[in-house]
Amino acid sequence: MATSSKERRQRELAEARAARQSQRRVQARRRRQQRLGIVAAFVVVVVAASSIAAILLTSKDHDDPTTAAAADPSASAAPAAATSKVGSCVYTANGEEASRGATLPKAAATVDRSPATMVINTSAGTMTASLDASRAPCTVHALRTLADAKYYDDTTCHRQTGGAQAGISVLQCGDPTGTGSGSPGYGYANENTESVTYDRGVLAMAHSSAPNSNGSQFFINYANPTQQGAAALAGGYTVFGKITKGLDVLDKLTRPGVEGGGSDGAPASKAKILSVTITQGG
Repeated sequence: MATSSKERRQRELAEARAARQSQRRVQARRRRQQRLGIVAAFVVVVVAASSIAAILLTSKDHDDPTTAAAADPSASAAPAAATSKVGSCVYTANGEEASRGATLPKAAATVDRSPATMVINTSAGTMTASLDASRAPCTVHALRTLADAKYYDDTTCHRQTGGAQAGISVLQCGDPTGTGSGSPGYGYANENTESVTYDRGVLAMAHSSAPNSNGSQFFINYANPTQQGAAALAGGYTVFGKITKGLDVLDKLTRPGVEGGGSDGAPASKAKILSVTITQGG
Protein backbone atom coordinates (compact mmCIF):
# COMPACT_ATOMS: atom_id res chain seq x y z
CA MET A 1 0.00 0.00 0.00
CA ALA A 2 1.37 3.42 -0.91
CA THR A 3 2.41 5.60 1.96
CA SER A 4 -0.09 8.39 2.49
CA SER A 5 0.99 12.03 2.61
CA LYS A 6 -0.12 12.12 6.26
CA GLU A 7 2.13 9.18 7.15
CA ARG A 8 5.04 10.78 5.29
CA ARG A 9 4.49 14.03 7.17
CA GLN A 10 4.39 12.21 10.51
CA ARG A 11 7.62 10.41 9.63
CA GLU A 12 9.26 13.68 8.60
CA LEU A 13 8.18 15.32 11.86
CA ALA A 14 9.52 12.37 13.87
CA GLU A 15 12.85 12.55 12.05
CA ALA A 16 13.04 16.32 12.63
CA ARG A 17 12.34 15.86 16.34
CA ALA A 18 15.01 13.16 16.58
CA ALA A 19 17.52 15.46 14.85
CA ARG A 20 16.72 18.31 17.24
CA GLN A 21 17.05 16.03 20.27
CA SER A 22 20.41 14.79 19.01
CA GLN A 23 21.58 18.37 18.48
CA ARG A 24 20.47 19.36 21.97
CA ARG A 25 22.38 16.43 23.46
CA VAL A 26 25.53 17.50 21.62
CA GLN A 27 25.09 21.09 22.76
CA ALA A 28 24.45 20.02 26.36
CA ARG A 29 27.61 17.91 26.28
CA ARG A 30 29.52 20.90 24.93
CA ARG A 31 28.22 23.08 27.76
CA ARG A 32 29.26 20.47 30.32
CA GLN A 33 32.72 20.28 28.80
CA GLN A 34 33.00 24.05 29.13
CA ARG A 35 32.20 23.92 32.84
CA LEU A 36 35.78 24.62 33.78
CA GLY A 37 34.62 28.12 34.58
CA ILE A 38 38.13 29.47 34.77
CA VAL A 39 39.79 30.34 31.47
CA ALA A 40 41.79 27.27 30.45
CA ALA A 41 44.76 29.05 28.89
CA PHE A 42 45.78 31.94 31.09
CA VAL A 43 48.86 32.47 28.97
CA VAL A 44 46.50 34.34 26.63
CA VAL A 45 45.52 36.57 29.54
CA VAL A 46 49.01 38.04 29.55
CA VAL A 47 48.41 39.20 26.00
CA ALA A 48 44.78 40.35 26.24
CA ALA A 49 42.70 39.77 29.35
CA SER A 50 39.92 41.98 28.00
CA SER A 51 39.49 39.88 24.86
CA ILE A 52 38.99 36.74 26.98
CA ALA A 53 36.30 38.50 28.98
CA ALA A 54 34.59 39.46 25.72
CA ILE A 55 34.64 35.86 24.52
CA LEU A 56 33.03 34.70 27.73
CA LEU A 57 30.38 37.37 27.50
CA THR A 58 29.50 36.77 23.87
CA SER A 59 29.84 33.00 23.66
CA LYS A 60 26.59 31.33 22.56
CA ASP A 61 26.25 27.58 22.92
CA HIS A 62 22.56 27.11 23.66
CA ASP A 63 19.60 26.13 21.48
CA ASP A 64 18.24 28.80 19.13
CA PRO A 65 14.44 28.53 19.22
CA THR A 66 14.10 30.27 15.84
CA THR A 67 16.14 27.50 14.22
CA ALA A 68 13.89 24.82 15.70
CA ALA A 69 10.78 26.63 14.53
CA ALA A 70 12.13 26.90 11.00
CA ALA A 71 12.87 23.17 10.95
CA ASP A 72 9.35 22.31 12.08
CA PRO A 73 6.75 25.12 12.00
CA SER A 74 4.27 22.91 13.86
CA ALA A 75 6.64 22.35 16.80
CA SER A 76 5.28 23.73 20.04
CA ALA A 77 7.35 25.98 22.30
CA ALA A 78 9.65 24.16 24.71
CA PRO A 79 8.32 24.02 28.28
CA ALA A 80 9.84 26.46 30.75
CA ALA A 81 12.71 25.06 32.80
CA ALA A 82 11.87 23.99 36.34
CA THR A 83 12.86 26.51 38.97
CA SER A 84 12.99 26.68 42.73
CA LYS A 85 13.04 29.85 44.81
CA VAL A 86 14.59 30.10 48.24
CA GLY A 87 14.00 33.64 49.40
CA SER A 88 15.48 35.82 46.65
CA CYS A 89 17.58 32.94 45.29
CA VAL A 90 16.48 31.32 42.03
CA TYR A 91 17.77 27.89 41.02
CA THR A 92 16.93 26.79 37.49
CA ALA A 93 17.21 23.33 35.92
CA ASN A 94 19.77 23.48 33.10
CA GLY A 95 18.85 20.36 31.15
CA GLU A 96 22.04 18.56 32.13
CA GLU A 97 22.06 15.19 33.81
CA ALA A 98 22.35 15.69 37.55
CA SER A 99 25.39 14.02 39.06
CA ARG A 100 24.62 11.70 41.98
CA GLY A 101 20.92 12.32 41.60
CA ALA A 102 21.10 15.89 42.89
CA THR A 103 17.81 17.79 42.95
CA LEU A 104 16.81 21.43 43.02
CA PRO A 105 17.02 22.99 46.49
CA LYS A 106 13.64 22.86 48.19
CA ALA A 107 11.65 26.08 47.83
CA ALA A 108 11.41 28.27 50.92
CA ALA A 109 10.23 31.76 51.81
CA THR A 110 13.62 32.91 53.06
CA VAL A 111 17.29 32.02 52.71
CA ASP A 112 19.64 31.79 55.67
CA ARG A 113 22.16 34.62 55.69
CA SER A 114 23.84 33.76 58.96
CA PRO A 115 27.57 32.86 59.10
CA ALA A 116 28.44 29.33 58.04
CA THR A 117 31.40 27.00 58.46
CA MET A 118 32.61 24.50 55.89
CA VAL A 119 34.78 21.54 56.91
CA ILE A 120 36.55 19.82 54.01
CA ASN A 121 38.06 16.48 54.96
CA THR A 122 40.62 15.56 52.30
CA SER A 123 43.18 12.88 51.50
CA ALA A 124 45.86 15.14 53.02
CA GLY A 125 43.98 16.31 56.11
CA THR A 126 41.19 18.69 57.09
CA MET A 127 40.57 22.28 56.03
CA THR A 128 38.06 24.63 57.64
CA ALA A 129 36.56 27.62 55.88
CA SER A 130 34.40 30.51 56.95
CA LEU A 131 31.53 31.06 54.48
CA ASP A 132 30.03 34.50 53.86
CA ALA A 133 26.31 33.83 53.58
CA SER A 134 25.52 37.52 54.03
CA ARG A 135 27.13 38.34 50.67
CA ALA A 136 26.71 34.98 48.90
CA PRO A 137 23.53 33.47 50.43
CA CYS A 138 22.40 31.62 47.31
CA THR A 139 25.78 29.98 46.83
CA VAL A 140 26.13 28.96 50.46
CA HIS A 141 22.61 27.54 50.49
CA ALA A 142 23.23 25.49 47.35
CA LEU A 143 26.53 24.15 48.68
CA ARG A 144 24.98 23.30 52.04
CA THR A 145 22.15 21.44 50.30
CA LEU A 146 24.65 19.42 48.27
CA ALA A 147 26.89 18.75 51.27
CA ASP A 148 23.91 17.52 53.31
CA ALA A 149 23.14 15.07 50.47
CA LYS A 150 26.76 13.73 50.58
CA TYR A 151 27.24 15.00 47.03
CA TYR A 152 30.91 15.85 47.63
CA ASP A 153 31.92 12.73 49.54
CA ASP A 154 34.70 10.66 47.94
CA THR A 155 35.24 12.98 44.99
CA THR A 156 38.47 13.96 43.28
CA CYS A 157 39.71 17.49 42.74
CA HIS A 158 40.08 17.20 38.98
CA ARG A 159 42.09 20.31 38.12
CA GLN A 160 45.06 22.34 39.29
CA THR A 161 46.70 25.38 37.74
CA GLY A 162 49.96 27.04 38.68
CA GLY A 163 53.11 28.73 37.49
CA ALA A 164 53.78 32.00 35.72
CA GLN A 165 52.05 30.88 32.53
CA ALA A 166 48.83 29.99 34.33
CA GLY A 167 48.44 33.35 36.03
CA ILE A 168 46.31 31.75 38.75
CA SER A 169 47.09 29.04 41.31
CA VAL A 170 43.90 27.11 42.02
CA LEU A 171 42.70 23.66 42.99
CA GLN A 172 39.30 22.95 41.40
CA CYS A 173 36.93 20.49 43.07
CA GLY A 174 33.26 19.67 43.43
CA ASP A 175 32.59 17.39 40.46
CA PRO A 176 31.55 13.84 41.43
CA THR A 177 32.41 12.62 37.91
CA GLY A 178 36.00 13.80 38.25
CA THR A 179 35.94 15.05 34.65
CA GLY A 180 35.17 18.73 35.05
CA SER A 181 31.81 18.28 33.29
CA GLY A 182 29.69 17.23 36.27
CA SER A 183 26.68 19.27 37.31
CA PRO A 184 23.93 19.12 39.93
CA GLY A 185 21.47 19.65 37.09
CA TYR A 186 20.71 23.28 37.87
CA GLY A 187 22.37 26.68 37.84
CA TYR A 188 22.16 30.04 39.56
CA ALA A 189 23.54 33.53 39.23
CA ASN A 190 26.83 35.03 40.37
CA GLU A 191 26.92 37.04 43.58
CA ASN A 192 29.60 38.77 45.62
CA THR A 193 31.90 39.50 42.71
CA GLU A 194 32.56 43.20 43.29
CA SER A 195 35.53 44.45 45.31
CA VAL A 196 36.74 40.92 46.06
CA THR A 197 40.14 39.30 45.64
CA TYR A 198 41.14 35.79 44.67
CA ASP A 199 44.14 35.57 46.99
CA ARG A 200 45.51 32.56 48.85
CA GLY A 201 42.81 30.71 50.77
CA VAL A 202 39.84 32.28 48.98
CA LEU A 203 37.07 29.95 47.76
CA ALA A 204 35.07 30.83 44.66
CA MET A 205 32.62 29.18 42.30
CA ALA A 206 33.54 27.85 38.87
CA HIS A 207 31.07 28.21 36.03
CA SER A 208 30.75 27.90 32.26
CA SER A 209 30.48 30.74 29.76
CA ALA A 210 26.69 30.53 29.97
CA PRO A 211 24.87 32.96 32.30
CA ASN A 212 23.64 31.73 35.68
CA SER A 213 25.74 28.58 35.40
CA ASN A 214 27.12 28.24 38.92
CA GLY A 215 26.52 24.70 40.09
CA SER A 216 28.62 22.54 42.41
CA GLN A 217 32.21 23.08 41.26
CA PHE A 218 34.42 25.47 43.18
CA PHE A 219 38.08 26.43 43.28
CA ILE A 220 40.46 27.12 46.13
CA ASN A 221 43.23 29.64 45.55
CA TYR A 222 46.43 28.22 47.04
CA ALA A 223 48.59 31.22 46.07
CA ASN A 224 47.93 34.80 45.06
CA PRO A 225 47.31 35.28 41.32
CA THR A 226 49.62 37.29 39.10
CA GLN A 227 48.49 40.77 38.13
CA GLN A 228 47.19 39.44 34.82
CA GLY A 229 45.47 36.49 36.47
CA ALA A 230 43.75 38.75 38.98
CA ALA A 231 42.57 41.00 36.15
CA ALA A 232 41.05 38.05 34.29
CA LEU A 233 39.24 36.75 37.38
CA ALA A 234 38.05 40.17 38.60
CA GLY A 235 34.29 40.44 38.86
CA GLY A 236 33.64 37.10 37.22
CA TYR A 237 33.48 34.45 39.92
CA THR A 238 31.43 34.30 43.11
CA VAL A 239 33.57 34.48 46.23
CA PHE A 240 31.82 32.60 49.02
CA GLY A 241 34.43 31.95 51.70
CA LYS A 242 38.01 31.63 52.86
CA ILE A 243 40.12 28.92 54.45
CA THR A 244 40.69 29.77 58.10
CA LYS A 245 42.44 26.58 59.17
CA GLY A 246 44.37 23.99 57.21
CA LEU A 247 46.34 26.01 54.69
CA ASP A 248 49.16 23.55 55.33
CA VAL A 249 46.80 20.81 54.11
CA LEU A 250 46.08 22.83 50.99
CA ASP A 251 49.84 23.08 50.43
CA LYS A 252 50.20 19.30 50.72
CA LEU A 253 47.51 18.84 48.09
CA THR A 254 49.02 21.33 45.65
CA ARG A 255 52.79 21.28 46.24
CA PRO A 256 53.42 18.29 43.91
CA GLY A 257 52.06 20.42 41.06
CA VAL A 258 50.27 19.31 37.92
CA GLU A 259 50.45 15.68 36.86
CA GLY A 260 53.08 15.34 34.12
CA GLY A 261 54.25 18.91 34.62
CA GLY A 262 52.81 21.95 32.95
CA SER A 263 50.58 24.69 34.27
CA ASP A 264 47.08 23.21 33.98
CA GLY A 265 45.86 19.66 34.51
CA ALA A 266 45.05 17.00 37.07
CA PRO A 267 46.79 17.40 40.45
CA ALA A 268 49.83 15.17 40.79
CA SER A 269 48.82 14.57 44.42
CA LYS A 270 45.56 12.95 43.27
CA ALA A 271 43.81 15.30 45.68
CA LYS A 272 40.55 13.89 46.96
CA ILE A 273 37.69 15.17 49.08
CA LEU A 274 36.54 12.53 51.56
CA SER A 275 33.65 14.54 52.95
CA VAL A 276 32.22 18.05 53.23
CA THR A 277 30.06 19.33 56.05
CA ILE A 278 28.54 22.81 56.27
CA THR A 279 26.96 24.14 59.43
CA GLN A 280 25.06 27.40 59.63
CA GLY A 281 23.31 29.38 62.31
CA GLY A 282 22.59 28.13 65.78
